[in-house]
Amino acid sequence: MKLVDIIRYPIKSGQAVHLKQANIETKGIVGDRRFMLAEEDGRFITARKDPILLDLNLESDGQTLSILFKNKTIAKGDFSSTERLSVTVWSRVTSVQRIRLNNRALDSLFERKVCLVFNDSQATELAEKRYEWGPILSDGYPILLTNTASLDALNHASGGLFEMARFRPNLVIDSSIPWIEDSWSRFQIGEAIFERRKPCERCVLVTRDPITGLKDSHQEPLRTLQAIHSGPNGEINFGQNISLVKPGKVSLGDKVTLVDELGHPIS
Repeated sequence: MKLVDIIRYPIKSGQAVHLKQANIETKGIVGDRRFMLAEEDGRFITARKDPILLDLNLESDGQTLSILFKNKTIAKGDFSSTERLSVTVWSRVTSVQRIRLNNRALDSLFERKVCLVFNDSQATELAEKRYEWGPILSDGYPILLTNTASLDALNHASGGLFEMARFRPNLVIDSSIPWIEDSWSRFQIGEAIFERRKPCERCVLVTRDPITGLKDSHQEPLRTLQAIHSGPNGEINFGQNISLVKPGKVSLGDKVTLVDELGHPIS
């Protein structure tokens, strides 16, 4: 088994950026979902409601930034603002930096006032429940892993040709055994050691083509997933939410090795 894709999403629910290598830290891949679009009251915006987000990307040199829509710059900003905004991602509330930005194009694109926030070094969780990996803007866990063999099994069962992009993973491993990732505990890729936390429960977003933004009229691949890979309580799963045990660099082609709690390979 080996690592065949590394993906980060600079903006939550935004366009994917494929990498040859990446540094992994407690909060996930460096640069992954550090930015998010929010309503003026702090509620998070995702592609579930606004699929236009799937075509949005962000580039930054650490001092200034550009927001791109379909690879064309539509807004520029910087990190000079000291304004904080309490944003809500499901039940989590986090204080993050509000980015100074010319919002006119974004407001026009979303047909309402929106703002861009950044999960900076001063970000603070405001809810009582705190996560061990600190404040993050992802839905709950810092890293998502998927398996090519599991996608092949899904496509075989559905008769479709669904691409991995629908499932928005961070790390994709190539294996000959479908769903083998469901049985792992700890494993190493490159320098980093990870721990499997829980299956990733899927929603209607996977029925939307990531390129065209159109929904599948038959609710696929969600319908087939429900038939072949649902959890004990009927939840529809694909991929595994994982967290970091040991930070480090991962690169395309790195082997996947199961390890024990001391980090020793399991034969």
